[in-house]
Amino acid sequence: MPWALSVPLLPEESLSSWLVRAALRQGCDPLSLTGATWPTWRIWTRDIDREIPIERMHPLVKVSGISCAEFKKAGMRDDCEKVAGYPIPGTRTWPWLLALGSRNRTRHGGQQVCTLCLGEDSTPYLRRQWRFAWHTGCRFHGVQLIDECPVCKAPIEPHRLSAEDQHLAQCSRCHNDFRKAVCTSPSPEAFRFQVMADHVFEQYTVTFRQASITPADWFSMMAFFMTVIRRAGRRPASPMANALLSLGISVTDCRMPVSGLAFELLPVSERCALLAAVECLLSIGLEETFSALVACNVKTSALHDPRKSPPVMLLPLLSRLSHHPHGPHRRRALPAHRPMSERAVRASWARLKRRMKAEPSS
Repeated sequence: MPWALSVPLLPEESLSSWLVRAALRQGCDPLSLTGATWPTWRIWTRDIDREIPIERMHPLVKVSGISCAEFKKAGMRDDCEKVAGYPIPGTRTWPWLLALGSRNRTRHGGQQVCTLCLGEDSTPYLRRQWRFAWHTGCRFHGVQLIDECPVCKAPIEPHRLSAEDQHLAQCSRCHNDFRKAVCTSPSPEAFRFQVMADHVFEQYTVTFRQASITPADWFSMMAFFMTVIRRAGRRPASPMANALLSLGISVTDCRMPVSGLAFELLPVSERCALLAAVECLLSIGLEETFSALVACNVKTSALHDPRKSPPVMLLPLLSRLSHHPHGPHRRRALPAHRPMSERAVRASWARLKRRMKAEPSS
């Protein structure tokens, strides 16, 4: 039987946002609505923004009156495969898409919002573009996105709202209204990277060193540069860190990630720091960047994992660096009571804090 009240998809709305709004519109919580639609499928244990499997589509089309084509367009798969450049399996982190870090119905992160956009909406809803990992600011209001409740610091989890909450612009834990949050300015460098990445994403080909490359090739290069910066951050006294410092990029910045988590799992503040560093490299220019690496005697093995091939477009530049072949790494046996390094302790603490955010305090 169709729902009593129809709920159309709004422009650029994510699938999870629409499902939450549909539930609140019918006067029930999201878990009840999806349980009635799919009695044997626990939809909120997965990232439904990616896509609704075709075999699960028919019951939703029947009750909502929205076509399969519209639901498919609202999913993220086509966009993410354009960025990745290959078909993505459904059981792994998708490149450049924020990961929710799901455990049952709880989330560690992955959702971010612009509070000013929510405040201007007649019906607050979440945009698909906010799930892209390179988005750290709002392109309309010029403010930084938030990825946690400003009051209780809980992850943004609209699927855990109840029928009494009426709209999704609030925290599911403390019910603080996000539209009342104080906005902050985004990192100028990270915001410039976002504008650049959005432009690349909208194109079919991009010009790089007088050659046409695909958007997937461009994003692959950006991921490579982020890896270089993070590897330098693990060894702040290395030649690679010195080369970056000579270019004005500090890998010991307190905002840089220390947890070792994948880029798609990082909070917005840490992603800002990484994207700002990459944007600085791009503004300096690849020729000057690789000249600094050569001057500091950086080896190609320091830039990337030798088991993974670097982007083909960078091979001519990488050939300028000297190569230091080495055999397979052997893990050194540590003494039984050797203390952990400061960096290892900080990384463990950062990961623990992320897990603690997903559970309400007792």
